[in-house]
Amino acid sequence: MEAKNYHDYVIKDGKFIGDFQNMYKDCNDPWMQSEQPNKYSRSAGIWHLKNFNVKSALECGCGLGYYAEWIYRETGIVPKSVDVSSEAIAKAKDLFPHLDFETADISHDLVKYTDVDAIIFSEIIWYILPDLKNIFSAIEEHYKGKYLIVNQVFYKGSQKYGNEYFTNLEEFSAYVPFESVGQCEATLQTDSTIETSTIFKI
Repeated sequence: MEAKNYHDYVIKDGKFIGDFQNMYKDCNDPWMQSEQPNKYSRSAGIWHLKNFNVKSALECGCGLGYYAEWIYRETGIVPKSVDVSSEAIAKAKDLFPHLDFETADISHDLVKYTDVDAIIFSEIIWYILPDLKNIFSAIEEHYKGKYLIVNQVFYKGSQKYGNEYFTNLEEFSAYVPFESVGQCEATLQTDSTIETSTIFKI
């Protein structure tokens, strides 16, 4: 039986599908999370946590929990890690029972987690575009004085979705209503993607 392609559950033919629950039911390791993809941006995100003396964090879009484990190993922080898919959260709890996972939709649940120093968006920007301005408004209201860390991949001229919002780090940073206080951008010549990590002061 042919393995199902996780991309078909997320964005297909330039259109957002967003069926994360069934994706995590049908696909064992979407985005090759167990291999820690996008190592540049994820490493930079951890460096931001250390450099800005962050002691607690809310990780949004934790998936199977591998990045939460990396954060824990590198910083000692046990992030409150949330994902919209209860299937993903169940698997993350099995994989990393010593960490803290919970099902949540950040488009309306952010007000539940304000007792943290920073919010981390783990490669989720393309999936929350329609709600992004409302999410930023909620962050501005409830997380003032804290940090937002965004790990995000952009594409070298091949992006087909979200182009009306932004297509690169410079455009994204201009879109975000908070001050950028640090950013990293990295790629390999052979890659079609550009990995980025930016920390904003809210």
